[in-house]
Amino acid sequence: MRSGSVSAAARELGITQSAVSRILGRFESRLGFDLFTRANGRLTPTRQASAVLAQARGILEAVSRLEVMSTRAAAPSPELVFVTVPSLSYGLVPSVLRAFAARKPEVRFGFDVRTTEAAIDVMVRREAEFAVVALPVSHPTLQVTPLFRTVSCAVMRHDHPLAGKPLVRPADMAGEKMIFLLRRQPTRQLIEDAFSREGLTPDIRIETSNVATACRCAAEGLGVAVVNGMMAGYAATAELAIRPFEPRVHHTVALVEHAGRERSPDTQTFVDCLLSEVRGKFQTLGLPLEILADTTHSDPEYPFSVPS
Repeated sequence: MRSGSVSAAARELGITQSAVSRILGRFESRLGFDLFTRANGRLTPTRQASAVLAQARGILEAVSRLEVMSTRAAAPSPELVFVTVPSLSYGLVPSVLRAFAARKPEVRFGFDVRTTEAAIDVMVRREAEFAVVALPVSHPTLQVTPLFRTVSCAVMRHDHPLAGKPLVRPADMAGEKMIFLLRRQPTRQLIEDAFSREGLTPDIRIETSNVATACRCAAEGLGVAVVNGMMAGYAATAELAIRPFEPRVHHTVALVEHAGRERSPDTQTFVDCLLSEVRGKFQTLGLPLEILADTTHSDPEYPFSVPS
């Protein structure tokens, strides 16, 4: 189905065309129905073929995961396997890994980048030790620990008139071209409600799923973005100004672990490094930050506090 023809599949597999035809014929015979209709030398997938393809992919992915487990078991050094979301993976996670590696250089890292929903699926399948995602998250087999809470911010070019304000309200953005995240983002409706309460309808010119993309569009002068302030901080360049948005719209980042399993020392070190990195970043940005996690195991070099 991927290659489009028996001959192309044969070339990809490194076997003869007749061998592919025999394998396909035996498979269809075993299933009891055709996967392709054949006309004028062309194969067209049947409706049943799509369902079979989904099952086949699941089998191949399961085999691949077993192979990965075997490889990791034979690895000479410990490995920390986790999953996170795109907006956290660009700036925050690499900085955390740098701090982690300085403390435990023998540990290898394996991390995947997924949407929040897909990251939770990875955790439910027990393919990662933990996930770092934005709330809300809920699943009976998972334990969720809020780590810190941030707020939405307005992001614009540094030479934009709004960059001179200490904070930005919906009324300040009346008539401005706006850049918002897609409606599936949990805080999107809260931001629209803030405009609605002031009798305003935002002039949304660009919608995107990614904070880094929204910030890049703002840097190009395409509008003012209202996004998660922390993620904007890691996507910021010298061209951008980041100002708190009022009324406050909160974003909470959480650690997701398997319920009933004791947290490993490496995971705790990751959490310590993460909170240390976030605190330092927000002091630089001058944005509100509230640490929510238990920091009793944190590095004493980095005391945590909640800014007023």
